[in-house]
This record gives sequence, structure tokens and C-alpha cells, in this order.
Amino acid sequence: MADKPAEAAVLARLQLVLVTYEKKVLEIECDEVTLPGKKGYFGILPGHVGLIASLKVGELMYRIGKVEHYLALSGGFCEVSDDVVTVMAEFAQLPHEIDVAAAEREQAVAEAVLGSVSGEAVGRALAKREGA
Repeated sequence: MADKPAEAAVLARLQLVLVTYEKKVLEIECDEVTLPGKKGYFGILPGHVGLIASLKVGELMYRIGKVEHYLALSGGFCEVSDDVVTVMAEFAQLPHEIDVAAAEREQAVAEAVLGSVSGEAVGRALAKREGA
């Protein structure tokens, strides 16, 4: 009988649900989820204590077995409860949905704008964005 709880813990999995304002992006069973929290990346494994956390722009990683999968994620929130990880993001894209050429154009425009303003103005804008 002592082996059953340990065996159950090994077999436990997470249910990951990722939604945006527009659609359900992903609903999948997995072994681990890593999220970009406001204070840094954090991981979720089966049996994790319940929590609610703010998210920032970054990569969401989920692992099935030994295979890692990644998504681009913008700000939002996540809730962990009873091995269900629910992510509510402003924006999320699967790798095959990312338009690399458009992203590179947007990056070039952003870098041009950043080059034309002072460091102090950038700091104020970033602080304002984080506070929003």
C-alpha cells in the first residue's frame, strides 16, 4: 500500500489551458509548465500548490515526456489549482504561427525609435507600461 501514493505522484500530469481574448490557443495534458512571471520564470509540476501569478512577455514552455514545446506569450495571468494550469494571456502564438519577417520589421522599427529617444524617456515609458 505504501507504493501507491508514490506511484500516483509519478503518473500525475498537468492539464494546461491557454486562452487569449480571442480564442482557446491550447488545451493539453503535460508533465511540466514553465512561465514568464513578472519577477522571473517559474516552473509548475504536478502537485504544485495553488497560485495566481502575473505574467510578462516571454516564452511559455510545456514538456510532454522529454520533449519541450514553446509558445510566444505576452502579459497576462495564470492560475494553478488541482493540477490545472490556466493561462490567460493578452496574446499567444504557436511557433508555426509566427511571421518571422514581420517580427523582424517590427523589431527594426522599435530599435529606430529607441535610438531616437533618451534613456530617461525609455525608462519612463517602460515603467508606465509595467504599471498598466
